[in-house]
Amino acid sequence: MTTSKPSSSKLWIRCALVLVLVGLTVWLSFINQAPTMATESGVLMTLPDRIGEFWGVDEPVTASEKTILPSDTEFAKKSYQAPNGEEVTCQIVLSGAEKRSIHRPEICLPGQGWTIDSSEFIPVPLKNGQTLTVMKLTLDREVETSPQNRKHITMFFLYWFVGKDKTTADHKVRILLSSWDRIMHNVNHRWAYIIVSAPVMENFKPSGFNREQTMQMLKDFIANIAPSLIKPGVVIR
Repeated sequence: MTTSKPSSSKLWIRCALVLVLVGLTVWLSFINQAPTMATESGVLMTLPDRIGEFWGVDEPVTASEKTILPSDTEFAKKSYQAPNGEEVTCQIVLSGAEKRSIHRPEICLPGQGWTIDSSEFIPVPLKNGQTLTVMKLTLDREVETSPQNRKHITMFFLYWFVGKDKTTADHKVRILLSSWDRIMHNVNHRWAYIIVSAPVMENFKPSGFNREQTMQMLKDFIANIAPSLIKPGVVIR
């Protein structure tokens, strides 16, 4: 009785399967090991006291932010007010060693009572001649203006991510870049996100800005503050 030899095609299939398993093993070993180094951040964590006609006052980090995020997460937050009474909030959140330090703000906002009406990427021309793409969220929630009187208020919430050498407003792109650095270079890419937000105060106070005026105010604010927060050498997109 003779034993037939495996065909060459079957041998190639077996070899290919072995190579796939080896590659998968190597890939899993990379993603499961702790990164040996963390990159420098691409942001400056000191918010300026003045931006144009706006004067800033430090704001404390909320208890929920301290509870939810890892202890090595860094924060900077100011509330900026203009002479006309309009107010802009600016915040930086910088990740530590753990990946869960940074996430899409869309995850937290519903828990704070906001409904996300829309989201879109928008370009913002900066004072240094570059153009920064940011994520614009249009938020809505009901607030009590007086006993038995409630109104809906709109908030514009603009944010973008800053890595060691580039910016992106796209969370999926940030994840891909982080995964590439972690797998190929065993580096924990340290990201920050910068938030600039303001409510639409029309119908809430005399001479309050409408939606168009509020958005232009935020764009002008970002145009001035972004170049002072993003380190030289970071590619702005």
